Amino acid sequence: MRENSQSETLSLNGEWQFSLGDQSGPINVPGVWETQGFRDDLEGLAIYRRSFDVPDNWQDARIFLRFGAVSYYIEAFVNGQPVGTHEGLWTAFEFDVTDALHFGQPNDIELRVIKPGIDGDRFPYRDVLVGFIPYVSITFGGIWQSVELVAIRDLTWQNFHIAADWATGQVHLEANVAPLKSRHLRAITEIIDQHGNVVTKAESVLTNDGAFSLTLSIENRAEWKPDSPTMYSVSLTLYDEDHNRLITGLSRYFGFRKLSADGDQLLFNGQPVNLRGILSWGWDPATLAPIPTDDEVRHEFKRIRALGFNMVKLCLFVPTRNVFDIADVEGMFLWLELPMWYQRMNDHLREQSVIEYTDILAAVHHHPSIIIYSLGCELGAEMADASLLETLNNLARGAVTDALVCDNSGSGEAYKGLSFDYADFNDYHFYCDLHYFVSLVDHFRRDWREPRPWIFGEFCDCDDFRDVDEINAANGGQRPAWREMMGAGATLERWAGIEQEQRMAALNLPFSSQQLVDISHRQSFVMRKTVLEYVRSRSGMGGYVITGLRDTPISTSGVFDDLGRAKYDADAFRAFNADSVLILEQGRSRVWQNGGDRPSPADRFNHISGGDVRFRVVLSHIGAPLTDQTLHWQLRMPDGSIHVEGEQRLSKPILPGNPSEIGVIEFAMLDTTTPMQCTLLVELGAVTSNAWPLWVYPQLATWTQPVSIYNPSGNLSWLEGFVPMNWLLNPTRLEGLSPILITSVIDAVVIDYAKHGGRVMALQSGKDSIATSPVPFWRESIKLLYDHSILNNFPHDGYADLQFYHLATDHALDTAAIRSKWTEITDVKPIIRRLDARLFTTLDYLIGLQVGNGKIIASTLRFRGGAGDQVNGLQNNVAGAYLLRQMLDYLQ
Repeated sequence: MRENSQSETLSLNGEWQFSLGDQSGPINVPGVWETQGFRDDLEGLAIYRRSFDVPDNWQDARIFLRFGAVSYYIEAFVNGQPVGTHEGLWTAFEFDVTDALHFGQPNDIELRVIKPGIDGDRFPYRDVLVGFIPYVSITFGGIWQSVELVAIRDLTWQNFHIAADWATGQVHLEANVAPLKSRHLRAITEIIDQHGNVVTKAESVLTNDGAFSLTLSIENRAEWKPDSPTMYSVSLTLYDEDHNRLITGLSRYFGFRKLSADGDQLLFNGQPVNLRGILSWGWDPATLAPIPTDDEVRHEFKRIRALGFNMVKLCLFVPTRNVFDIADVEGMFLWLELPMWYQRMNDHLREQSVIEYTDILAAVHHHPSIIIYSLGCELGAEMADASLLETLNNLARGAVTDALVCDNSGSGEAYKGLSFDYADFNDYHFYCDLHYFVSLVDHFRRDWREPRPWIFGEFCDCDDFRDVDEINAANGGQRPAWREMMGAGATLERWAGIEQEQRMAALNLPFSSQQLVDISHRQSFVMRKTVLEYVRSRSGMGGYVITGLRDTPISTSGVFDDLGRAKYDADAFRAFNADSVLILEQGRSRVWQNGGDRPSPADRFNHISGGDVRFRVVLSHIGAPLTDQTLHWQLRMPDGSIHVEGEQRLSKPILPGNPSEIGVIEFAMLDTTTPMQCTLLVELGAVTSNAWPLWVYPQLATWTQPVSIYNPSGNLSWLEGFVPMNWLLNPTRLEGLSPILITSVIDAVVIDYAKHGGRVMALQSGKDSIATSPVPFWRESIKLLYDHSILNNFPHDGYADLQFYHLATDHALDTAAIRSKWTEITDVKPIIRRLDARLFTTLDYLIGLQVGNGKIIASTLRFRGGAGDQVNGLQNNVAGAYLLRQMLDYLQ
C-alpha cells in the first residue's frame, strides 16, 4: 500500500445501490449484504453502484480507490472503464483510477463482487482462504471494510517494515519509494516515546533506487508487557532537498517484547509466562464479519480478563485493525492464526496463499500484542504439503520479530499431515473426555524430542444447553436468523440446533430450559477446572486456548452465551485460570497383577468414611518469586463448619516457572453413616486459593445374600468379591434363583425371568447384546439426574460432578431400541439420562425397566473403572461400589 501523510481522502462509506439476483435496494458500506436483507445463498454477482464528485483541487494528483477489505473477489469500474480486480478476503488494496475520472461532473462507480460459494460456484469456499467462517455460520459477502478515494501528489512510502529487537533495543526500518532519477531526497526518522519525547533521531539520503534502510538504537528502552504496555512510535518523513519541502511521511506504533523458549520453558521478556487464551472465530450475529467497534473490543477484553484470560486467539480470521490497536494499548496478548483450514490445495490457491499471507503480515507485523502466529490449522497432507508450509514459514519468519511461529496448529502428526513441523512449540487440539486427557497428554509427550514448550492451540470444549425461548424473547419474540445456520457440511445428524424446539418438545423432559442451562454450566465448569488444573500440574506447559469465546450457531461451548453473559463466576474461574494456581495432587502407586506390576491410579475425589487421606499441594506460579508464605487448608462440612484444618510455613522461596510441590495435607476422613459432600479449601496467604469437592461414603456392610450371575458376554468377573456369586452356565430358563440376578445381557431368558417377578441388574459398559450407542460422557452432553430412590442416597447436587469421574463410560443405553425390541417392557424410568447437547436426543446411563411383575435395572456406567486414568477394579472405585450397592438395595 502507498502511504503519504500529505494525501487527501474522500470517504465513500455510506449508502450505495445494490443488486443481487432478483433483489435490489440501498445498502450500507462498510458491511455485508447478508445482514441487510439480501440473500445469503448466492455467491453473486453482487453489484454496488453510486456516484461521487471529485474535488477540483485534485486535478494535479494521482487518485486511488482504496478498500479496507472485500469478500471475496471484486471487479471495479469507474465511468464504465475497468480500473482493477482483486482476489482475497482479508487485506487492503487499491486501484489507480486517475485516468477514468471526470472533474466538474459526477462520476459513476460500479463494483462487481463475488463471495466464496459452494462447489460449482466460481470460488468454492474450500478453494480459497476463507478460514473457519463457513463452518461457523455462512460465508459473508461484500465491502465489509471502508472504501475511500485517496489523492496523492508526490512520492509515497511503500513496503514499510519495522523490526524492534527486545534484547538490544535496536529498531531496524525498511521501506522504499519509486526510483528517484535525479531527485535528491532526505529522510528524517524519529522514534518517539509514550510521553511525546524524541528518544532518537537520524537523517539519511535516499539512494537512486529509492530504497531506505536504517537501524537505530534506544538506550534503556521500556518493555511492552500486559501490565505496562509501553509503546513507541516511529515517524518517517521524506523531504525534497532541491525545493526544501515535505513530500511524504508515515508513522507506526511498536513495542519491545519477546516471546521465546528456553528448553520447554516459555518466556516472555525473559521471564516465565503462562498464556491463558480464549478462542475466537470472529462470530458476531449482528455483523457476520469481524468488524467490532472500539467499545466492543475494549468491553470484550475487560470481560475475558475478569475470567483470568490474558490472550485471545484469532482463529483463522483477520479482524479489522482496531482489534490489534486496542490490544496493543491495553496489553492483551493475541495469537493470530492465518486462514488456512480444510482447504483443497491447487496451484491457484498455492499462489494465492503466498500473496495473501504477504499482505496480511505486512499489515500487522508491527503490533507487539501479536506474540504467536500460526500458518494454518489441523492441516492434513492433502491440504498443505512441505513445500508450501516451508514457503509460508520462511515468509512469516522474515516478517515478524521476537514472536513464536507455528506452521500447523494442532500438528501434522495428529491430522495425517507432515511427520515433521516448522513450529517453535508443541501444539495439540485435544477434544477428549475428561478421564482420557492425562493419558492422551502422556501419549504425545516424548522425552527423546528436542524440548520445547507445549501450548494447546485449542481444546477443552464442553457444550452447554441453549435456552431458545430466552433468545427469541431478546429478539422481539422472533427466532433470530442465525439460528437457521448450520455451517458448511453440517447435517442434522451432526448438529440439530435448527430443530431444537421440536426435538425438545418431543422429549418432554421434566426439566425446565433454565434448569438445563444451569446444569450444563455447572458441568462445563467442572470439566474446565479439572482440565486446566491437569495442564498446570505439568512441566513445560506454556499455555492453552479454550474453545471458545462465545456461543455460535454450531457450538455452545463459549464462556459467554448468545446474549453475551458470562456462564461462570469470575472469581471462581480465576482460581484455576490465573498466574498462580494451586493444584491438588496425589502420590503414585502400583499393583502386582497377573504376575507383573501395573499402574494403580487413586481416586482423588471419593473417600471412605474414617479413611486416611493424603494430598500433595502443587503450585504453578508465574510472577515474582514468593517468599515468607504460609499454606493453610480446611476441610469444610456441608454446613460450612470446619472438620479439620492445618497450615505450614514454607521454608523455601517459590520461583516462577514449572510447577512445584509446596506442601502436604494429611488427615483422617470424618466418620459418617450417610454420604456427603465436603469441601477442601486451600489458601496460600493472599496469593491465591482453590477449592475442591470431596465425597465421603460410609463403609459398606458385607452383602451376604447370594446373587445369581448370568454372564453370556463374559464381562462380569470384576464383581468377584463384591457379592456372593452363583454362576449360571447357559440356562434356557431361569428358575429357583437367588432373589437378584446380575446379567451382562438382556435376552429372552432374562425378559421371561423378569416378567415372572424376577429382579435383574443388567450391566454392560460397551457394545454387546444390550442396545447401546458409543458417545462421550463429559463432552457434547448434559447428564440429567432424576428423582429416584437409587440416587436419593447417592451424593450429588443435581448434576454430574467429579464423583462420576471413575464411573464415566463411552457407551449409553439406547432405551428406545431396547423398548422397541422387548414389548414386554411396560414402563421405563430414567435414573441417569444423557441429553445430547448437539442433537437433542436422549440415551441413558442408568434406567429402571418394568417387565410384568419384575424389575430390571440396566446401566452402562463403569463400576469397575479402568478407562483412561480411572481406578482399576470395583474394589478401588469408591463411588462406583456405593452406587452399585444402592442398585442392589433397590432391587432387594
